[in-house]
Amino acid sequence: MAYLSDIEIAQQCQMQHITKIAEKAEVLKYIEQYGNYKAKIDLSLLADAKDKKDGKLVLVTAITPTPAGEGKTTIFKLILGIIKSSLNFAFTLMPWEQET
Repeated sequence: MAYLSDIEIAQQCQMQHITKIAEKAEVLKYIEQYGNYKAKIDLSLLADAKDKKDGKLVLVTAITPTPAGEGKTTIFKLILGIIKSSLNFAFTLMPWEQET
């Protein structure tokens, strides 16, 4: 059985405009757009949300991928599927996406 590469999977996805995602996450007034698909979120969101109930954090730091390529991202998405009903928003950050 052949598996799709990361780029093949990514190319099959339809990107959503960042404002649509920000509206869904209820953070639209806090974003600073960088094009149609990226944005920074202003830290004033933290002060404005201090009285809201805390969210959930799912942190998958390390795992040895299986021969089929199932690693951190796959496990993260599996966990999200399990607790999906209580999540408002989720994101992944890969090591090569981190700022230094």
